[in-house]
Amino acid sequence: MLGTFLSANRRASDRIRRFLKSHGGRELGQDHFRQEILPNVLSPGMRVLDVGGGKHPAIDPVTKKHLDLEVVGLDVSSTELAQAPVGAYDDVIVGDVASVELPARAFDLVLSVTVLEHVRDVPSAVQCMSQAVAPGGVMAHLLPCANAGFAMVNRALGNRMGRRVLFSVFPELRHDCGFPAYYHRCTPRELGKLCHEAGTSEVTIIPYFASEYASFFLPAYLLEVSRQLLLRRLGLTQYAEMFTIIARKPAGQLN
Repeated sequence: MLGTFLSANRRASDRIRRFLKSHGGRELGQDHFRQEILPNVLSPGMRVLDVGGGKHPAIDPVTKKHLDLEVVGLDVSSTELAQAPVGAYDDVIVGDVASVELPARAFDLVLSVTVLEHVRDVPSAVQCMSQAVAPGGVMAHLLPCANAGFAMVNRALGNRMGRRVLFSVFPELRHDCGFPAYYHRCTPRELGKLCHEAGTSEVTIIPYFASEYASFFLPAYLLEVSRQLLLRRLGLTQYAEMFTIIARKPAGQLN
């Protein structure tokens, strides 16, 4: 009975989400990053470092082949990397992005999708990734904001309780989510500052005022949507649900 109730609420919430999107309203960060950001930062022949992609690489093998990309996958889990689609990575590196040794100035693009919130030492991770970017190259990261409602709830519950709650409401996420999340320095202002300190410039922030964590209960979802739309209208980027940060290394920079 509970499952039927949750499913009905999620279907109703999804109809509202699709209505708002079709009328120029809320857009999920994951959708925008993959459909709009990636096509704009990718160029033929690039060497790309996919940080934390694991078994779900940010760039699909078809796009990789079409653009003649060289993609290196970096993940803390060799098991995750081994489960990636055939041809997704040309090479893999196993290690923590905050401490792994990466070749200097080796990549035209370093990217990550919902990874940095799981890193304990984000300043070191940003420094490490920036050093791996070639002059004129780009870093592009999508991540949840530490000030988002779901992020604060996640931190308050702790990983064990948070996983139980998440999987009871969204059982389909059991095999892909639930990793410990720290949200260390994961706000637009702080991450932008870290990128500047790491030697990048032209830092661009794109906020997303949309998430679906309240979709299991329609009244809560409507309240959450109203809150998110108000924050967007007020331009409170620091309280976005998610954000993309794009930072470019100056063409003449050698470190």
